[in-house]
Amino acid sequence: MKKTLMLCTAAIILILTIVTVPALGAEAFKITSYNIDMTVYEDNSYAIIETIDVSFAKQRHGIIRSLPLKTNRGKTALILDIDVFEHKFSTERISNNIEIKIGDPDRYASLSEKYTIGYVYTIGDDYLDDRDELYWNLIGNDWDCTIENVTFKINMPKSFSPDRLYFTHGKKGSTKHDGVDWNIEGNTIKGSLMISLMPNDSLTIALPLPEGYFSQAERVKTNAVQYGWLVSIACAAAGTALWAFMGRKKQIFPTVEFYPPQGVTSADAGFLIDGRVDSFDITSLIVYWADKGYLSITEETEKKMFGTKKSFTLTKLRDISDDSLDYEKEMFEVLFYMGDGVNVRTDQLENRFYTVGESVKKQVKHSFEANEETRIFLRTNMWCRVLLLLIGVISTLPFSYTAMKESGNVGEAGLLFKSIIMSAAIMAAFYFLMHILKNWKGIKKGEKFIRLFFALVFCGAICGTFIYTLSLSGNVLTGLLSLTAAAMLGIMSNLCRRRTKAGMWYQEKLIGFKEFIKAAESDRINLLVDENPNYFYDVLPFAMVLGVTDKWAKNFDSIMKEPPNWYHSSSMQGRFSVLSFATGLDNDMKIFSLDIASKHQTSNSSIGGGSSGGGSGGGGGRSW
Repeated sequence: MKKTLMLCTAAIILILTIVTVPALGAEAFKITSYNIDMTVYEDNSYAIIETIDVSFAKQRHGIIRSLPLKTNRGKTALILDIDVFEHKFSTERISNNIEIKIGDPDRYASLSEKYTIGYVYTIGDDYLDDRDELYWNLIGNDWDCTIENVTFKINMPKSFSPDRLYFTHGKKGSTKHDGVDWNIEGNTIKGSLMISLMPNDSLTIALPLPEGYFSQAERVKTNAVQYGWLVSIACAAAGTALWAFMGRKKQIFPTVEFYPPQGVTSADAGFLIDGRVDSFDITSLIVYWADKGYLSITEETEKKMFGTKKSFTLTKLRDISDDSLDYEKEMFEVLFYMGDGVNVRTDQLENRFYTVGESVKKQVKHSFEANEETRIFLRTNMWCRVLLLLIGVISTLPFSYTAMKESGNVGEAGLLFKSIIMSAAIMAAFYFLMHILKNWKGIKKGEKFIRLFFALVFCGAICGTFIYTLSLSGNVLTGLLSLTAAAMLGIMSNLCRRRTKAGMWYQEKLIGFKEFIKAAESDRINLLVDENPNYFYDVLPFAMVLGVTDKWAKNFDSIMKEPPNWYHSSSMQGRFSVLSFATGLDNDMKIFSLDIASKHQTSNSSIGGGSSGGGSGGGGGRSW
């Protein structure tokens, strides 16, 4: 029963399709006479008057004359001074066409009407280096009716060679030419078509001209970007002033420090120095806790087919102190919970610890930023960043508007909205590209180049489309200026990092501490070691997150002769080198941080002489 019903339904649809197709294609009118009076000027613009006699077969209000806004080479054309004599009319841009709607919506047209349409069509610079040309569709191939009695007159601005003058007619691409009768009187071409044109036929003139014939031709630029470069410059200037006033870092004055600020962990130091918490910052806590006597680290070397692989076992020596920070307690407890409570191997943490790691990162930042007295960055940074991004959107908006018009298939109603979307996409592309570059060191090793690749592809695709579309209207240079302004604003929005007084104090202390590590004098180090024999290992986790482990270890290469009592390794037999130990531990902890602080994921992806109708102008029409 179901099968029969489906077959019947299909048959009905097929019958209805066959019946209705001829009806849809039926002509409601025909053109009984079509005269074109065309005057060509030296700026490659054409003043055209079309006189069209129409015979309606059914009641209609009038006709719609459609004129293309693109030349045959895809460049922008201007259509100005549109007028329809003795008839009501309105104009509307639809996609890449101007539609002239002729007639009265309150009454039907007579069965026979004469429409006289005038307009100026400007091509301007034709982008050809070796010649000029008049390549024009006198009748476009978008008329859906028959056209009889076509006549034309073309007034050229100065003399020309008629040797290569050529007319074609028929379907688009046709090279038929024997149906045109024409002659030249001075600089005027007159002629007529001796046959009727069928629906979607065209009539085209192709006249090659010497380079410079159109001596006054200039590239067409739309009004939207005539002064758009001023908007870009104004936005860049306003954004720079805003950033200098609200977002730029204030000058700091570091002081020489021999220890990190009191109460600050190595993870805190990693956040305080650059404003972000990396995976390496939180795994440095393992060395920080080992130095405090909470755990020990045992290095094990496993032989592989190609070389060896290090692994570690962490052993809890005592519970973490009650005065430790909340995130320290959470991380320390979970660390050994993932083992047997006392010992945990690094392979037991892989693909499991990442959730705790992300939680600890947030808590480190929150421990400062949640309190107005201890927060590191001003809250106004966010507003400054948002305002800079909005200014960046405005800086490219006039050009995005033009680009969307050039791309076609965008009605007037959605043009502004889609222009804003394009400008926002440009700013998003710049912002995230700059964000990746700024935070390069903090991105997980396996994700760095993947993120950069997709950011570059996204940025290249958006900006490439933007520039290519602007090139169609000759606005590439000013478009590049707007992109430069947007890129500047994208950079500045990423650099809104003004600190509070507390933030500046921490930064001054830590930078002073870092500079001391890099340039410490041996006499000063010996005094500090005399005061605190464990001084090297107390500072080591901070040197790691500050990125100066090798410089710190070099200062102690002749002082430290024994490994720490919290690190065990069979490879440290014989002469101990604190430089080799410290730099090796630094590298191992970085690898360790990548293994335990990220989730291994897999994803599936898949990559998946001229011809009729070939000139500019023309277009077509229909009834309504």
